[in-house]
Amino acid sequence: MLWTWRRRHVDKDDGELMTTQPRRWTMKTLVTAAIVGAFIVGGAVSPASGAETDLSATALEWFRANLTSTTDIAKFDGLTAEQQATLASYLLGETDPLGKMSKNTRRAGDFELRTSAESTLAPSSATTSELSTTAGATRTVSAWESFLFAGITISKTTVSETYYYSGIYASSIATYSCILNANYDPFSSVTTSKSGSYISSGRATAECKVAVKRGVPTPWGTIAWSPVSNVQFVTGTGSGSVYSHGWR
Repeated sequence: MLWTWRRRHVDKDDGELMTTQPRRWTMKTLVTAAIVGAFIVGGAVSPASGAETDLSATALEWFRANLTSTTDIAKFDGLTAEQQATLASYLLGETDPLGKMSKNTRRAGDFELRTSAESTLAPSSATTSELSTTAGATRTVSAWESFLFAGITISKTTVSETYYYSGIYASSIATYSCILNANYDPFSSVTTSKSGSYISSGRATAECKVAVKRGVPTPWGTIAWSPVSNVQFVTGTGSGSVYSHGWR
């Protein structure tokens, strides 16, 4: 995914990822204040430096606890000290790796945006010629994007659609879905919702709004920021292939 504290979108003209202004306080500052506040509420006073020392370790510990894939866990346990520090810095909102990426450059050090798509002919037992003349025949296409660090999945979202077609043209949308496959970032909430679907130039497009809200639990509730969002889409052809996919 692609998640930072700054609003991101792809500019269609030059393909560059663009941002709004960064938020004034980092999460580390607010987490430190929350931890120190918790000590004070509990009747003990602890220096801020002590809380800050544990922040990176805590962020990494929570992130590892969220991982469900044995492969991701093994990769996490194999991180170097430098990689651990880089990942912790991202989780605490101190760095913005996506600021170095563009539509055509999908990596920034160990951070990576990985996009995939697939199409499924339906019904699978029919031949291509049969499908082109079968009333009510449909095509299904899907596209997903993962945000990774050193090969470890941080988040993944998918947009999938099923549509009717006639000959080589898509004719109408049957159904589509927006799926949050994974979000292992302990300091973010990711949601997906339908944003729209349509037929244009004989192609079917489905769009999903992906919203991210970063925050941290405190003794007084959750400190959170307004969600940032982007639209993920997939476009399929009447022949059942993926014409395009990505972000708007």
